[in-house]
Amino acid sequence: MPSSTFFHLNEDKQLNIKKALLSEFSHHSLANAQVARIIKTAGIARGTFYKYFPNLLDAYQWLLGIIMGELQLHPQKLVKGNGTSQEYREAVHQLILRINNSEYIDFLKMYYVTNEGILDSEDTNRHMIAQLNSQQWAIMVLCHQAIKESLITPLRQAAIEKRLGKALDKIIGG
Repeated sequence: MPSSTFFHLNEDKQLNIKKALLSEFSHHSLANAQVARIIKTAGIARGTFYKYFPNLLDAYQWLLGIIMGELQLHPQKLVKGNGTSQEYREAVHQLILRINNSEYIDFLKMYYVTNEGILDSEDTNRHMIAQLNSQQWAIMVLCHQAIKESLITPLRQAAIEKRLGKALDKIIGG
């Protein structure tokens, strides 16, 4: 989470830094990201970056949270596990459309290809996952995997969504 100093910046400066972070994390994995490129793109000093963020991981997690919120990446219906197979499939389809039509598509592809594993090792979201019952967990995992595969291999999206529907029919009944 950025420091309170960051939130006292005017909107244009915050947006400029957000765009620099988005550019860096869309083209470089978290393991290969560099503060030097971010500060050059944002036009800020290295010390200023660390005044706003304690490290790159914190900056990445902040940006990921912003993106998840803007794109509604965790729709309540998907998280709660109380919809029909068709409702889940449609929710996943709409989510993929929102991602594909956003400025965040490259960031999210990089997330799924490389950064998800790094963040998973940081023990993120384990508290939420632990609260799911077995059906909710299975649905969440299947939907997540379908989104991931659809972004990485977009030409297979229809087949992936069809397979998701069949799997959800078996879990939920359909």
